[in-house]
Amino acid sequence: MVNENNKKDLIFIGLNIVIITLLHYFTTATKWDIHDFYRRLYYIPIIVSAYKFRLRGGIFASLIVFLFYAPHMLIYFREINMASLNQVLEIVMFVVIGSITGFLAESDFKKKLMLRIQIKKITDLENYTQNILNSITNGLISVDRELKVKSINKEGKELFNLDEHYLGKKLDKLFVDCKKVEKDLTDVLEENKKMLNIETKCKGKNGNILDVKLLVYPLKNTTEKIEGLVLVIEDISEIKKLENQVRRADKLSAVGELASGVAHEIRNPLGIIKTISQTINEDIKDDNIEEEEIKEGIGIIIHEIDRANSVIKGLLDFAKPSVCQIKVQSIDKLLKDIVLITNKYAKQQNVKINYICKEDKNILIDGEKLKQAFVNIIFNSVHAMQSGGNLNISLCIQKDWVNISFEDEGTGIPKDKLEKIFEPFYTTKDIGTGLGLSITHRIIEEHKGYINIESEIGKGTKLDIYIPSKNEKGDKKIEKDINCR
Repeated sequence: MVNENNKKDLIFIGLNIVIITLLHYFTTATKWDIHDFYRRLYYIPIIVSAYKFRLRGGIFASLIVFLFYAPHMLIYFREINMASLNQVLEIVMFVVIGSITGFLAESDFKKKLMLRIQIKKITDLENYTQNILNSITNGLISVDRELKVKSINKEGKELFNLDEHYLGKKLDKLFVDCKKVEKDLTDVLEENKKMLNIETKCKGKNGNILDVKLLVYPLKNTTEKIEGLVLVIEDISEIKKLENQVRRADKLSAVGELASGVAHEIRNPLGIIKTISQTINEDIKDDNIEEEEIKEGIGIIIHEIDRANSVIKGLLDFAKPSVCQIKVQSIDKLLKDIVLITNKYAKQQNVKINYICKEDKNILIDGEKLKQAFVNIIFNSVHAMQSGGNLNISLCIQKDWVNISFEDEGTGIPKDKLEKIFEPFYTTKDIGTGLGLSITHRIIEEHKGYINIESEIGKGTKLDIYIPSKNEKGDKKIEKDINCR
């Protein structure tokens, strides 16, 4: 199509030059006014050629005109005079006009060409950027400083079931708690910060409510001025469902383990009670029982009842903590009292308790409950050293934490069982309910502390308890935080 147009232009320019030249040659020399008019008509094909074919076309057309018009001058001007000089000057003007017009047309063409190239680059970049945005599996929305939507990617449109008509509108129709979201977005705008992991709810397709995670970033221009915000919206509804399912499964599993532990611990005493009761009942029928045997049987029954009751009491202690008695106390004094209480029992098991206080501190605690927790740990350590050994207890302050360390020389705990020792009814001993360390763990958590345990088979176990040291001098905030009922 381009070549065809060029041919038409060339034919038009050529015909114009030929016709104007013929008019010159077939007009008598005496009619100079008419010749002047014809000569000026040459500017038409020259300018058209310069416009269509730029510098090359302007120069080429003016040279063609020169070649066609020059013989006319030789025919009618046989001497050099003022009129002939004017004609020569006119021919020079043909070339000048053709060159200037062609140069301007060439410059204009190059600018248009560069402009087209830049437009193509920008268009390609926009398409590439849009393809990237549409390929992102999360919703992406940009808003201005008034929180009006400026753009939205494909996933965002599908997530909210929107079209292009929503551009320029606010976010109030997208989020359930829109006021809170707008407040958070305004904070990002004003404080020039990015906000991560804002979990909220949005209105999805067909009116469904979706759980989403919102990431917000300030949108800056080249001068680092904030023009708006970029919102990355991740649909976490399925993750939430899976979390709830896992949570329900964990609860059912915990209930199952709890029921299994209770059944195991109570079934044995009940079996013994049943056996003794049946034996006494048969002996009474046969009148073949003495008073001492009855007393002995009843004593066993009472013992087993007490044993079952202790299991139930431990379970209640674990599930429903007693009322806390919180006050500022010395950790060193508390530990010395515990060592004094447990030392006799430890000696009977050939265990020596060594206590070292490196630094003491008065903090707000429930002494009785911590005493219960520490006694449970000491008893477990003593039971782990069946052949005797040393139990080293130390107290020190580490920055904002009070560290109480218990290190024994017992049999140790396998690594695959370390994570389970704080679970209810889990025990590595042949006897015991498995509630002692569970209760200990809960008591330490109530004091906003945590437990770290290390163990090696055949070498022993080290258990470190960390309790916040800032809750001193009756800190009301910490007192409020301790979870007691």
